[in-house]
Amino acid sequence: MIKANFAPVVFAVGVLMLAMVSVAVVIQVYDFRKNFSYLQTLRQDEVDYEVKWGQLLLEQSALTQPSRLEQAAIKNLKMHSPSQDELIIVKP
Repeated sequence: MIKANFAPVVFAVGVLMLAMVSVAVVIQVYDFRKNFSYLQTLRQDEVDYEVKWGQLLLEQSALTQPSRLEQAAIKNLKMHSPSQDELIIVKP
């Protein structure tokens, strides 16, 4: 029969190493959860920015329509189409 002798120092070192590994695992899990939460926040921001980009594209297309530009020129800049008397033709 084999008799195993466990010295208290070896046992203490084993317990200490187990505690250190346990703390390291807890730290890793905490960092993972924190980073995953940040990733989810970034993904939500991405979706929000895509929605905003779509809205801006729609607004841009509405603002650049020729009829809208013509109305803005007439209303804000007091522009009008020239009459025959106001036309000057320049030839090279």
